[in-house]
Formats: sequence, structure tokens, C-alpha cells
Amino acid sequence: MKQRMCSLFLALVLLLSLAVPAAAAGTLPFTDVKESDWFYSYVKTMYDNELVSGTTPTTFSPQDTVTLGEALKFILNAAGYTAPTTSGKNWASGYYQLAQEKGFLNSSWSLGLNDAMNRLQIAELIVNVLGVERKQQTASPFTDTSDVAALILSDHGIFEGTTERDGKTYFYPQRNISRAEISTVICRVNEFKKNQEQTPDEPDNPPDIPDDPGTIDPDDDNSKPTSGKYFYYQGHKVYIPDNIALRDYDASLFQLDENGYMHYESDLYTSTVGVDVSRYQGNIDWAQVKASGVDFAILRLGYRGYGTGKIVLDTYFRQNIQEAQANGIEIGVYFFSQAINEAEAVEEAQYCMDVLQDYSITYPIVFDWEPYSNNTNARTNGLSDKMLTKCAVAFCQAVEDGGYESMVYSNLSYFYLHFDMSKLAEFPLWLANYVKKTNFRYHFDMWQYSCTGTVPGIKGNVDMNIRLIPKT
Repeated sequence: MKQRMCSLFLALVLLLSLAVPAAAAGTLPFTDVKESDWFYSYVKTMYDNELVSGTTPTTFSPQDTVTLGEALKFILNAAGYTAPTTSGKNWASGYYQLAQEKGFLNSSWSLGLNDAMNRLQIAELIVNVLGVERKQQTASPFTDTSDVAALILSDHGIFEGTTERDGKTYFYPQRNISRAEISTVICRVNEFKKNQEQTPDEPDNPPDIPDDPGTIDPDDDNSKPTSGKYFYYQGHKVYIPDNIALRDYDASLFQLDENGYMHYESDLYTSTVGVDVSRYQGNIDWAQVKASGVDFAILRLGYRGYGTGKIVLDTYFRQNIQEAQANGIEIGVYFFSQAINEAEAVEEAQYCMDVLQDYSITYPIVFDWEPYSNNTNARTNGLSDKMLTKCAVAFCQAVEDGGYESMVYSNLSYFYLHFDMSKLAEFPLWLANYVKKTNFRYHFDMWQYSCTGTVPGIKGNVDMNIRLIPKT
């Protein structure tokens, strides 16, 4: 996961540090920070550790605001990102472009890079970049917001509200974030970092499956014949298993409408329109999504860290499933697997089913295993095709035994050259193939035909899908 609590702590501190030299440790030279101020102890802690200085030798300017450009630079750098070179006039335009591409910016924001950020926007940005999740599913402690980002940071003691004379606690989401508040957040993030174990690494979004088949183990590949029929894919002879169903769709009947939504209608099949989303899409207006013509959504339920192997719930899963279902959208889930053996695959399946005890879904629980080629230390490096297939079977069988519909997600390269398709013949397939007319040879139940779709209510690009439904 792009989360570095220690480096976040140091980088955010730089946001407050100007060229004014600090005075002796243990004293505060600032005439505008008094011991009676609520933020005094936080500023003093930071000052005593020479991590923050004033705007002048004698003023701290606690009410000065923090801009979007400054927040993006320090938070994104702390998370390990490098901003691309751009031709933008603003020094922070590269960070803005990166944040847009990664889906870290809330679509409801109307901010310039020099505009001050409010408390809720800072909370959303931190949550989006770091992927911190809720500790408990309780009602909002705040009278004026139930935004999940505020609740997440409240759960972890990073953001607190203000209890007024009426006895109610207010978050004041629209107030600009000040230097005093950022100082407080920095201290609390540092404390959070000390008390939390390292969060497992999270895959990039989207975690691309390479079209290049890579190295194929001669002991594990699918070139050994199971029938006399074969075809060539990327220079490899691929034998068609005897027991696998072949595609029976008419390619000419796949049609895109004016919104970019794929449809299919024939004597044998009809179709539904869907999206798949995760925390990277941030807050979603599911009412708009439904009104645009989307029938179903496949939500990321969670993932296994590619470095530590720890299982983590997607930060936005509960919010997404509750709000999507409230708007009449059918739901399935996927789990980003990094299983390296059958036991781990079953563990992942059981985790999904345990979480889903609180919900009812009508679409599958999907096994989504993808290589993490961007990290040479990924624990899945060197996993054989034979074990990969065993993991998929173990996951799907556990899901089916639990009373749910299973499915395997992958692309042409992995379905043709890595999975032993004779072992997956009984499980539905979800194909990732970004074309208007797919020539995939095997039967598939769902097709992810685009990763650059646009849907009202979802910020940035989103994966688009079609599900094929047999007519009875």
C-alpha cells in the first residue's frame, strides 16, 4: 500500500516548516500561541522536536490555511509517489495530475491549487492516499457530517470534533484547515503510526495483468494436449481442453450505446450493464450511477498484501455495498488474491463469506489473482501455473460450498497460457479484454471491456462490464 506513516509524519511537517530558525528547545517564542490554546501542546511538541517553526521569529500564525497544492505535494510524496512532468503553469500541476489519475481527488471539489483546503477535504485526501479503514461500524459522532473519511480518522483519533454548548459534537467539515489543526493532525498521525503495525502493501489501481505471457514453466503450461484441437496465441500453441465450453456468442451483437455501455441481445442471451469499483473511486453517488443505466456493481471486498500477506478489508466496501443496494443496484464482490497456496486461497474465500454475513448479494464472489510485476519482493514471485490453478479452484470451491456463486477473473494471456483451463471448466469466467469485439475462444459469463469508462456519480475512469444472462 502506498502508505508510509513515518515518512508521512516527516513530510507533512515540512508543510509547516519555513526558513525561520527555532529558539531553544522547551520554550515557545510565539506570541500568538498561548498555554490556554487547545493546540498549544501539539505545537509545543512539534517545536521542541525542531519539527516546526514560525512564520516569523515571534509568530506561528496558527490560523493561516494550507492550500491544495501544498497538501498534494507533501501527502503524495510521503506516500511514495513521484509527480509526472507537466507543462502546467502551477508548480503543483504534476501532483494534481497524479492525484486525478489515481482517483485521490473528490469529484465534488472545486479547488484551484492555490485554494485553501477545508477539514473534510484534508480528511478525504489522507484516507484516499493512505487507505486507512474504519475500526468499527458505529454511528457518526458528529452532528454535521457522516462522511466516511471523517469517521475513519475519528476512529483512529486523528481528527476530533468540537463539543459545543448544546452538547453536540461538530466536525465543521467546511472550515479551512489551519496550521494549528495540521500540527495537531501531525502529532496524532505520528502517535497512530507508533501504535499501529505496518499495513500490508496494496496493489496499484488498476493492478494490471500483463498481456505479455511472461515465462511459462514447461512443467506447468497449458501446451500439453488435452484434445486434438489447438490454436496459437502470442507464438504459443494452446490446446483446447475437452471439457471446456466454447464461446457461443455472436460478436456482431455486442453493441455500445451512446453512453459507452455495452449491450447484447439474442435468442439465447440478454445482458446487464455493470461497473467494478474499489476505494480508489472514493465517494460514489450511487443514485446517479443507477439513474445512468448501470444494473450491477462488483465491489472490491478486500485484498491480501503482496508483501506481508495480510488480508485487509477495502476501506470503502461497507459504504459502497450499503449505498449501492439502497439504490437498487445488484452486487457482487471480488477479492484481490495474492495467495501462494490452497490454504491461503480458502482463507481468502472464507474472509469474504464472513464479511458478507451482514449482507445479501446476487452476483458472484470473484477470485482475482494478478501478478505484481512492479515489486521484485512480491511474495507471489515464482508461483507456478499449477499452484495458481490450484488456488483458483480452492477459492471457488470454498465459495460454492458456502452457498455463493463463484467466478474467476483474468485476461486472455492468463486464461490461455497460465491457468489449466481443464480444471476451471466448471467455474464461470470474468474476462478482461479491452476491445469492442472480443475473440476470446472460451465461454465467459462476464466481460470487462473497458478500464476507461465514465459513469455519472463516479469520479475519474471506471471499469465497465457486461454480464451475459441465458434466456430460459
